[in-house]
Amino acid sequence: MGLVNIKTIAKALNISPATVSRALNNSHEIKKETRERVLAYAEKHHYRPNTFAKNLKTGRTNLIGVVIPFLSSPFFLDFVDEMYRQVLPRSYTLLPFQTQNCETQEKEALEFLLHQNVAGIIISPAHETSNTELMTHIHHHSCPIILFDRIHHGLNTYKIGIHNSMETYKATEELIKKGRTKIALLCGKDIGNTKDRIRGYKNALHNYAIPVREEYIIYADYQDPCEDIDSDLRKIFHGFREQGHLPDAVVGATDTLSIKILGVLASLELHVPHDVAVIGFTNTNVSNYLNPPLSTIRQPTHEMAKLALELLLKLIDSKNDRRNIPYQNFLLASTTTFRASTDI
Repeated sequence: MGLVNIKTIAKALNISPATVSRALNNSHEIKKETRERVLAYAEKHHYRPNTFAKNLKTGRTNLIGVVIPFLSSPFFLDFVDEMYRQVLPRSYTLLPFQTQNCETQEKEALEFLLHQNVAGIIISPAHETSNTELMTHIHHHSCPIILFDRIHHGLNTYKIGIHNSMETYKATEELIKKGRTKIALLCGKDIGNTKDRIRGYKNALHNYAIPVREEYIIYADYQDPCEDIDSDLRKIFHGFREQGHLPDAVVGATDTLSIKILGVLASLELHVPHDVAVIGFTNTNVSNYLNPPLSTIRQPTHEMAKLALELLLKLIDSKNDRRNIPYQNFLLASTTTFRASTDI
């Protein structure tokens, strides 16, 4: 077959070129079955649009910016990987940036994307108030922005996350039902979803009449998941043991902390789960191969990426003033898997 274009796809599928064009651009005017037929045919025959001509016509590029705190985090890496798979058949190109939880780096990334005339931006903010004014200006006057994961931010737009409070409640409750009452919570400092996870943790303790010990809510301040925070955690848990207040269970509220705590406890010659049971939020694919295998709360990164792109393309195609759209929050279900680290 020669060069595949909109006209050849239309002829092969016996539909109009206009319908093919709308399907390739994910227009809401096209039925789902028709869109899937067009996308499948386009992918099978390696269709690539004339992006230069499209950009001249629409005044926008086929670039989508993705701004995340860390590329080294299993959660964010998994999200970006799925985004690549989702945009490929739609002929968009991703421009990923990491901010390392730094508002200044986030601002630089947003300004760069703005100068590249991106079609839209998907972002997990550095913190709850980071660059609110800039993001609002971009969203209203330049291109749409979608928030994911860290959704407690002032920007009024579509937001995609999970039931952080509920998931942490269930993890804490499971440890309580296994007889553990001295439960610590490891949190990332100044991270947007921390407040909800602390609330779920505290609610579980309250509902089982277990006093909340503030010293058991441990904030780890790090700018990169690869940063060596092990010594700080080791010092904290060594202190608990010396004072006779060693927690008998730990809930890890971030990817990094959920994994690192296993090594920290091992270095202190504490046995998991006999001495300290561990469960944590993480999307790592090696949970089964850790020592011991780690009980995890896995966030639905693939579903989040698909929905984020779907909502972004909807806003890109919309003619409505983005200041007047009735936006929604989407809270997706996570998957909890219990392994040896909580097998008490």
